[in-house]
Amino acid sequence: MARTTDIEVVIGGGGVAGAVTAMALHELGYEVLVVEPGLNDDRRLAGELLHPPGVAGLAELGFSDLLMQEPAVAVNGFRISSGADEEFVSLPYELVPAHRMPGLSLEHGLIRQRLMQTIRALPRITVVDKARIVSVDQSDSSHVSVQIADGDALTQYRCRLLVAADGASSPIRKYAGIGVHSRRIATIYGYRIPAETLPDRDYGYVFLGSRTPILVYPVGGNDARIMFDVPYDASRRANPADCLDLSAALPPDMRRGVEHAVATQNRMSAVIQEVSAERLANGRVVLIGDAAVTCHPLTATGMTMCITDALLLRDAIADQSGDLVRALQLQQRRRRWRQATRLSLAEALRDVFCGDTPEMRVVRRGILRYWRDSSAGRRASMALLSTADGHLLALIREFFSVIFHGFLADLRDPVEQAGGPRRAPHRLIGGLARVLFRQLRQVVGKCRMVS
Repeated sequence: MARTTDIEVVIGGGGVAGAVTAMALHELGYEVLVVEPGLNDDRRLAGELLHPPGVAGLAELGFSDLLMQEPAVAVNGFRISSGADEEFVSLPYELVPAHRMPGLSLEHGLIRQRLMQTIRALPRITVVDKARIVSVDQSDSSHVSVQIADGDALTQYRCRLLVAADGASSPIRKYAGIGVHSRRIATIYGYRIPAETLPDRDYGYVFLGSRTPILVYPVGGNDARIMFDVPYDASRRANPADCLDLSAALPPDMRRGVEHAVATQNRMSAVIQEVSAERLANGRVVLIGDAAVTCHPLTATGMTMCITDALLLRDAIADQSGDLVRALQLQQRRRRWRQATRLSLAEALRDVFCGDTPEMRVVRRGILRYWRDSSAGRRASMALLSTADGHLLALIREFFSVIFHGFLADLRDPVEQAGGPRRAPHRLIGGLARVLFRQLRQVVGKCRMVS
């Protein structure tokens, strides 16, 4: 029979979500056990970019000094290439008053290593390596019984709180009886290319002009990470040749770097699914980071939201004077709209950047025109993209603004239609109204998913 040990908090998963949650709860004086199954980072593609709210959260938790050491790179924002012979559209972080510091980029394995190094050195935090949670029992409302397998040994723990920080496929979520909505979106391939091919090493880049956007950002030293989005197709399997096809939209130097990388590197990849748990907490079990919600990485919000989740959990526990059940309910309410906004924005941007209908081409030109012509628009969009603004109404307002700018741009200079005359304005209005209605319906769906 497994022996039983009492501890206040068990965290399943020792990645970014698990480490920052351990630190946040350590600040409140809790004794924490982190169960880390171990991951092979060699071919695993995961988050490497933190927006300013995430960097500020790490600084608040005391991680920033170690994490920001070389080869970490400060990132000042994003630049978008429309795929035409036009200047980049710049979205600098400094436009948003809430951004008190730049973003940060670093290879994912180093991020995990540095975060875990910090928490291992702290009293009242214990890390069990190469172990996993194999069962969860909440039949007694006063505690959670957790069984942990460490090799052939089984240990039973009684804890006041169980944190599932074990990623999008979260076994703990299943053990806790929390259902999930999931939808496969794409396969993402990642390669290293020379950072010297970036026009400015202090920015991340989104290149349009192919059937899907290409994301590029520095990851330290002389390297940049380039990520190719291959949409899910049940009839065929994605492969590196797709990356070469997509790279036709890149500048020549960068394209040559991709060709060399595909030929010489072991590819890193990730199957991308939109995942949303039916609830963010159940009893004394709470989901943090990707175990709760994942979306397409185009907005690069995954790690930033992990940190936000941990801080919201800490603050909710403090506000409820240690009543953990009520604290989890409060945290769930506070982060619901942030998660719905994040999901909606990621899907809307990908729809706009990938859509090939006449209406979507108009909307795509509208968002680029909006960013190019309006400093207020750039500021509002950057706040949403970085998660500094998590309000759904702000997102809906941006939908209207983008579509309006697209309509005006098309009136002045209509998007070409193959084999057809120019569309009448009333037909364009009808098509754009359908796009807006579809986006609003998706927003409602995301709200229901995370309710």
